[in-house]
Amino acid sequence: MTDEYLAGLNLSNLAETSQQEIDEHLTWMWTKRGPLYGKAVSALMLDYAPEFAKLHFRACRYADHGSNPFRSHPDLVIWSCQNLPSYVMLGWETGIANEFSALRRFGMPKEQIMELVMFAQLYAGMRGLGHVYRAVGDFLPAWGPPEEPLATYPEGWEVDPEAFRSGLDLSTREMTAADRAALEGWYEQNIGYVPKSIQFGLKYHPEFVKVNRAKWEVAIRTLPKQCAPYIMLRMNAVSQNREGIREATLLCKAWGIKRKYVIQLLNGVVYYFAGFEGFYAPADAIDEILESYE
Repeated sequence: MTDEYLAGLNLSNLAETSQQEIDEHLTWMWTKRGPLYGKAVSALMLDYAPEFAKLHFRACRYADHGSNPFRSHPDLVIWSCQNLPSYVMLGWETGIANEFSALRRFGMPKEQIMELVMFAQLYAGMRGLGHVYRAVGDFLPAWGPPEEPLATYPEGWEVDPEAFRSGLDLSTREMTAADRAALEGWYEQNIGYVPKSIQFGLKYHPEFVKVNRAKWEVAIRTLPKQCAPYIMLRMNAVSQNREGIREATLLCKAWGIKRKYVIQLLNGVVYYFAGFEGFYAPADAIDEILESYE
């Protein structure tokens, strides 16, 4: 397979698309035996807008995995790691089922996939968990081990559950002075400031901040710690939350996520969720951070 020829489609010839190309592509789309939406949406584009379809498959390489036309295993894994929480938040049950299938195919155990789900619950609440159950809950208990090889991650991504710990004393529900100092110190150490969201919560309902932060600290245990800020960046980029984008980017940087993966994620948000308007919030929030981001 070359850069010009992908899954039955000759991407170098935009003016013409043969029926043979369409048939080969749709056959290829069925080889994974996953949800049929991928085959269906490809059929819609190829039947009614074939030039658009070919440009779509050219462009999705850059949205999904940077400038490399052939995705590496780590690229595939982290792409689905951010997609699944987005679909949980949006309540797209077909997408949830597809990403469960993809992550299992990429070698991630279901217990780790559920860590992504629990992190998504911080944004999507019980509604999000309801969508997950309707998408996969009936058959998930019967799932066996994932396919080999097991999931791999970009260089520097590492499991470190202690990195999430701010030092909250969970033997009491009260936000003590020591708790407050520990939490504020965690933010100062990791991103350089205490976000206004935390300041506001501490001012008006510190007990809620304590218990909700405790959930954040235990959601991811066996996955690389970098999954957390990467998901945070995706969620906030989709919602165009400027302060959230900035906070997530700084934590990505502090925890060793390479700049190219931040840009790759933002491209994906523009491509699949927001159009070019999706670059407005990052342009305001993190342009100067990216310029000095090594």
